[in-house]
Amino acid sequence: MKLSNSFIQAIGVVVMLAELPEKETLKSSEISSRMGTSPSYLLKIAKKLKDADILCSEASKRGGYSLKKPVDQISFLDIFDAIESENSFFDGLNFKIFYKMFLTQNIIAKKGKILRSILGDAEEEYRNKLSQHFIVELVPTNPDGSLVEINWRTIIEEKN
Repeated sequence: MKLSNSFIQAIGVVVMLAELPEKETLKSSEISSRMGTSPSYLLKIAKKLKDADILCSEASKRGGYSLKKPVDQISFLDIFDAIESENSFFDGLNFKIFYKMFLTQNIIAKKGKILRSILGDAEEEYRNKLSQHFIVELVPTNPDGSLVEINWRTIIEEKN
């Protein structure tokens, strides 16, 4: 299993939106400008996050994306499933290659079961670990514990 850059970019998008002042939004072009990513690629990530009920979008002149729920309710697993899909790590694996290393059906069944168990346990532990961590852990906080607010739109406009 290999994580994609999309997963890391999606986490970045969510953190960036978490830092916005209340009721503020950012357009995908503003986010991609700050992140240094392709606007069309970022739109695909944002759509997946929106479809997973992590982001909401507002269509207007000053509209854009914002978070649909608080950062302490958005787990890394939520983002992982939105971006990498909820499919099992096993999907698309060809176990026949492994099975060819054995001469009898009995050994194939026995060793195949062991391999699937090991990989299944690893996937379960991985997903469980992601479910225990939330985006709030990545958002900077003020000394009083409140989330840091950044007016990204102003910063992006000043840069351009």
